[in-house]
Amino acid sequence: MNSFPSSLDNLIINTDSNPEGRRRLTREEILVFGWLARNLKGRTYSDMARECKLTIEQCIKAVQGLLALGLLRVRDRT
Repeated sequence: MNSFPSSLDNLIINTDSNPEGRRRLTREEILVFGWLARNLKGRTYSDMARECKLTIEQCIKAVQGLLALGLLRVRDRT
């Protein structure tokens, strides 16, 4: 599993992710994934929670789930 990002702006969609054998996404993961795809800079959990109509805890759990599934990854610092 990837390390948890220090900033939401460091998260990128993993286009190399393999969908085979993957569990279904939760409602929260779908909302957060879409929000991250639309908002590329200046991301905050407060904005994510407000716009997705979730709690900050739900947003954090969804980001962790998306990272664990390999749908998101942390941007390389190089």
